[in-house]
Amino acid sequence: MKRHYTNIVLGLLAAGVLLVAGCKREYGTVTLGANIDNGRDAKVYIDNLTPCWHNNDPIRVNNQTCTTSAALGSTAQITDVVESNHYRAIYPTDIVGDVDISSSSTVSVTLPREQQYEVDSRGDQKVKVPMGAYSNSESLTFHNLCSLIKVVISSKFSFTLEKITVTAGNSYLSGQGTAMVSGYSSDYIEMIPSSANHEVSLVFPSTNVPILYSGDRNTYVYYIVVPEFATDDVTITLYSHGGNISFVKQGVSLSHNKIAQVNLTLEQWTEAPNIGGLLGVFSVSNTRRVYFSKGNLQYQASTNTWRFANRQYDFVGGFVGSGNDVEYVGTMDGNSNTWISSTNTHWIDLFGWGTSGWSGSGATYYQPWSSQSGSYPFDDQYPESDWAWHNAISNGGNAVHVWRTLDSWEWYYLFNSRHDASQKYGTGRVDGVGGLIILPDNWILPEGCTFVPGFASTNNDWSHNSYYSYRMGGVSWDKMEAAGAVFLPAAGYRVGTTTYKLGEGGFYWPFTSSGDNSDGVSNMSFYSNEWTDGEPYITIRNYYGLSVRPVLDIN
Repeated sequence: MKRHYTNIVLGLLAAGVLLVAGCKREYGTVTLGANIDNGRDAKVYIDNLTPCWHNNDPIRVNNQTCTTSAALGSTAQITDVVESNHYRAIYPTDIVGDVDISSSSTVSVTLPREQQYEVDSRGDQKVKVPMGAYSNSESLTFHNLCSLIKVVISSKFSFTLEKITVTAGNSYLSGQGTAMVSGYSSDYIEMIPSSANHEVSLVFPSTNVPILYSGDRNTYVYYIVVPEFATDDVTITLYSHGGNISFVKQGVSLSHNKIAQVNLTLEQWTEAPNIGGLLGVFSVSNTRRVYFSKGNLQYQASTNTWRFANRQYDFVGGFVGSGNDVEYVGTMDGNSNTWISSTNTHWIDLFGWGTSGWSGSGATYYQPWSSQSGSYPFDDQYPESDWAWHNAISNGGNAVHVWRTLDSWEWYYLFNSRHDASQKYGTGRVDGVGGLIILPDNWILPEGCTFVPGFASTNNDWSHNSYYSYRMGGVSWDKMEAAGAVFLPAAGYRVGTTTYKLGEGGFYWPFTSSGDNSDGVSNMSFYSNEWTDGEPYITIRNYYGLSVRPVLDIN
């Protein structure tokens, strides 16, 4: 068999047939070799920026649109190319259009203002870095014409990412330009100021909007193609369905065929002034819509500091039991509502009604640490008695008169009057914490998640809906939260320095009093299987310590 193969080869050679890549065909076409300069971060995968062709990559060769085949890393073939004495090529074709590029080393190109996010079969981002090649032979070596901005995002909360926009102060990042395509590694694109833009965006399609999860997850990396530019101030803006947040990076420079990395760390979402708010939009009347804060309100007396809980399901809780049979119930071990006092160095999150610290109501007890029965604020016409309105919340914008508390009628509208209201709440648990889940107006159930509205059939059963976050080995709650879901933990209530129903029921103040200085004040409360006493709104004594979940009005 081996001798027979050798004879065939010798016979072919004798006939003058050469078996080489790039051989001429009878009908005047050739197959070109397409090689990427391996020392360059040209057309790339995300994994270590390895130059890599894909099959069917579109390339403009002279006056012809072609595609790659036999792609293998940095090498590929371009078949059925019309024979010529030289070949000038540009990738991708959409930057040059249907024109003849063979006659001049300078080619008119257009860098898109919006680059579409794409992934390959492995889930890696396809980065379409423009390249050019020129050769008198049938082997083309492609060189990078642009550069890359590498956006690295680390988030402490979950959100969907719809678009990343880069804006330069003086440099041009998209629009019309001229590409030098002479076959050298120094080839580049020069923008035309009169026809160029200072902005470029990476847009995520609706079918592939990434969800950035909170917690100790790896950072998220995205690449945006830009031409080279000198030192400039650059603004990076992240867009989500809940708004946008911008970062200014000063003194960024990006030379030809290089990568400029910008690191973005998100402590909380910012959509001025939605600092510390979640992304879901909720109607609480025919004309009013709000964002919920990212967690229940907390207070530290020793520093007079107000803040939102770091996670929606966090609650301070307290100690239950007596003697040697005492246990802590809550998610913030080392803190307790039972330690409430004016000098407490720990955090509390169960407050008497109207105890914002504002003394103008004339009440005896108005401080956040007030716990005894007596004269409390009673007139909700005084907005300064509202815990959230009166105080600067450290991780919620740190300014007064930004946040507020819903009144009873707004709670009622949320659960009864908005569109599909009965289908947009249900009890459940998140990372093992029981509570009430509330869905936003324009709810879309995330892929891979489930939601069952309403209550469980038995008390203290929070399995009606069950979710886990990334920090607990799951992602279902991160997806729900990123889609706008709110969670109110069953944080119990406090009487004096004793806590009750921790993990068993949720009791939340509205900013609506009885209006007569009695100790009966309306509140919104629930158990796993029902609203408290069959109704979401019951009266409770004003010195009881209940949870507060602030909201932010949407203008």
